[in-house]
Amino acid sequence: MKSVARIQSAKILIGIVVVFGPVLSSLGCSSQDAQDIIRPEQFIEELVPLEESSESPHGAVQLEYAGSIGSEDQDGYFFATVRGIQINAEDNVVVFDGILRNIRVFSPAGDLLRTIELPEGEGPGEYRRASTFSLSEDKKHFYMYDMVNRRVTIHDYETFDYLKDFSLHQTQHAAIHGGPENTVIAVYNQLDLGRDRSLVHVFTENGSAVAAFDRRHGKYAEYLEEDLQRFHHVSMTQSDSLIFLSFALPYDVRVYNRRFELLKRFHRTPDFFGSKTREDEWIYPSGWCTGIVMAGGELVLQVVINQVEDELWMHAFDFSGRHRGEQKLSGNEWGNSFVLAGDALDSKGNIYAVSYDPFPRIIRFRVVPVTPSP
Repeated sequence: MKSVARIQSAKILIGIVVVFGPVLSSLGCSSQDAQDIIRPEQFIEELVPLEESSESPHGAVQLEYAGSIGSEDQDGYFFATVRGIQINAEDNVVVFDGILRNIRVFSPAGDLLRTIELPEGEGPGEYRRASTFSLSEDKKHFYMYDMVNRRVTIHDYETFDYLKDFSLHQTQHAAIHGGPENTVIAVYNQLDLGRDRSLVHVFTENGSAVAAFDRRHGKYAEYLEEDLQRFHHVSMTQSDSLIFLSFALPYDVRVYNRRFELLKRFHRTPDFFGSKTREDEWIYPSGWCTGIVMAGGELVLQVVINQVEDELWMHAFDFSGRHRGEQKLSGNEWGNSFVLAGDALDSKGNIYAVSYDPFPRIIRFRVVPVTPSP
């Protein structure tokens, strides 16, 4: 990794929209009308440069391969395009395949337990192009998002019976997460934010707005004309007390509490992996983040692509942005191309990823401490 210049502290204005008062105790009383949402301003006085942060007292970690689910030719075990992984209340692995239009549930040992085929259409509980999914916080509901119908649909987990739905009128591109107290969190793509311009929207299961917060990355317009489509993507993960947003370029992680108030911002310099130039003029950085995941107590992991060296790396840090290790992931038995699943953490502390090399598989990793060299 190339060294970087020290980042000076900066005053950053982050737009945040929150319904204050008894925010989560009165979800059913919220309105989706914009005038019902308070829009205070919140400042972050200091950036935490991850390159210069200290070692965490929680110790360094690395990922250890712990098995996979998937086959090139076995019926029920072939994946086309995995759009999400969740862990249910029994520690089973729930996988949504967008191309095959089904949800499959696997035991921790990798045995296929259940297959749910998504009905096609535009009516209630039907889908034209389901693009993302999640489980509710209590694991009793499926949340599915159809990017063509622009609709979030809620199903019973046990029966997959249709329960209700609501529309996301302002965007076509959103990633859905189960939020605090069975709210639905929709993280919009920066390319398509709609009139409100907020990046993250929180709804009750009835579709009432609870909160809308954060904006595009400050360098969004600077990169818009370059070949950086991945820059539009924002990934999310959460613990019992915190929510983390990670922009696709691996230089900005924003941390919120479960009242959606901004607490911290971790930052990397644009030249963390070096940079690409044209006629000796810097044009854009050469790496990006493919995902972020909460991996247990005081541990956050980012998988980042170093395009300069054509390598895949895992960077670990604690909730204060202090180092907990890094690990080169490419060139190992799990393949060179994969994305961490942000909401897939089982009761044993294992995390999950999607690998597409040499064929699509679900990879399980255990997190293990790094033994210091003697």
